[in-house]
Amino acid sequence: MRLIREKACSLLALTFLFLSSSAVVSAQAPLQPIPPATESRDNQLRDRLLQNIDAHQNLMRDLEELCDDIGARLTGSESLRRAQQWASAKLRAYGADAVWEEDYILGSTWHRGRSQARLLNANRQIMAMAQAGWTSSSSKPIQAEVAILDASNLDELRHQLPQLKGKIVLLLRTPKLSSVAGAVSEAQRNDFSREYNAVLKQADFAAVLYVSARSGNLLDMHGGPKARFKHNVGIIGQQDAQLLQRLIKRGISPRLELQFGGGFDGKPGSPVVREKNLIAEIRGTEFPDEYVVLGVHLDSWDLASGATDNGVGVALVMEVLRSIGAMRAIGTIRASQIPMKRSLRVILFSGEEQGLLGSKAYVEGHQSELGKVQAMLTIDSGAGRIIGIPDMQVDGWYDALNTMTNAHPLLQKLEVVYAVSKGSDHESFFAQGVPAFSLAQEPLDYLSHTWHSEADTLDHVKKDDLVYNAKVLSLISQYLLNSPRLPHRVDRKN
Repeated sequence: MRLIREKACSLLALTFLFLSSSAVVSAQAPLQPIPPATESRDNQLRDRLLQNIDAHQNLMRDLEELCDDIGARLTGSESLRRAQQWASAKLRAYGADAVWEEDYILGSTWHRGRSQARLLNANRQIMAMAQAGWTSSSSKPIQAEVAILDASNLDELRHQLPQLKGKIVLLLRTPKLSSVAGAVSEAQRNDFSREYNAVLKQADFAAVLYVSARSGNLLDMHGGPKARFKHNVGIIGQQDAQLLQRLIKRGISPRLELQFGGGFDGKPGSPVVREKNLIAEIRGTEFPDEYVVLGVHLDSWDLASGATDNGVGVALVMEVLRSIGAMRAIGTIRASQIPMKRSLRVILFSGEEQGLLGSKAYVEGHQSELGKVQAMLTIDSGAGRIIGIPDMQVDGWYDALNTMTNAHPLLQKLEVVYAVSKGSDHESFFAQGVPAFSLAQEPLDYLSHTWHSEADTLDHVKKDDLVYNAKVLSLISQYLLNSPRLPHRVDRKN
């Protein structure tokens, strides 16, 4: 998941970046507290929910089991399957009325092998390199000169192609689709993609190197079935990329030897692989066929253990189900029960890192239910504290969210912020008109260090922040389970 957030109007807000899309977040007007007379009973019930979380949460233990025991969870891998089985058992133990799996066609699975880059001239150093996911590779080492590709549009790319033939191409800038008029249509995106691919068919690169977006010489990772470059593709750190650029600037042509060890599983003609989403549900009392969906991705990239992307999200939604389920089960004193009119549905998606594959498959398979989804929430911005709820700029949204943030003193700390709904599995729901958003979080070191990198480990997660987020997410979920219907977008194609 890609996310960037910035400050605006002196309020903390965040900007999300996913693949090629981004969203700027700016603050709304300060929220006004509701009169104390309307708070008393509901707040007593919600306070009991928070007390249950303090007393019974298993957040860090669950996260340790997921990240330290199971580890990285690459889509299609055996480790992801183990994580799904682990999560299924946990959700049943935490009080889910039903737990089941739904599968979809993944296509091919992919495995990582040892990859390396070595400079054959100048200082002859060995460089850290990771092969991009879902790319094929040559069986023998590749030796070639390095050349830079820096093209903002397709015309510049066409002009540079002759100089790049047979070279290891360092990608500094690649063509992007832009529109002077503003929004880009689906037809424009498809036309651009076809033209781009047609241009690349003329290319004859020995290999392609992306430059990591992480600080220092940390690597990051990306790739999926729809990747633009598909053969001999690596990612190197910023410091090593700067070394190559300095040599070229001084007239020295750096030569690299690259070794790629990863590749696709199975043989040509092997059966198509299916992947799974894991779903758990607690049924509502009055409107059981209406849903509040908490959806996060269980899959992760595999340079580390996937703690901040998105082990924390998995632990949080499981705790919401546990805490609300536990409070629902209190039957001796009815006043102690948490009301739950709608059903709570927790979904652990797979394939998010390869292009929202799991959430797209879920939305496609549940078209008849989408109108009954009260809201879909995800949390997929690292381990920072929740600081805001996006207003999707749909009629009635701000008023509804303003009421929600005033539902409990803990929620009054949150800001309602403007945001375009991009960046994680909620995007699949939002595209279909469902009220769907990713909660804004403190950025911490997510973008600079942990996201998709070898630094995405559990030591970047603080227990106090995790417990705080569980409380906020549980309060928001409990409110949405019982509140008036949120406005849906009429036009599901925008």
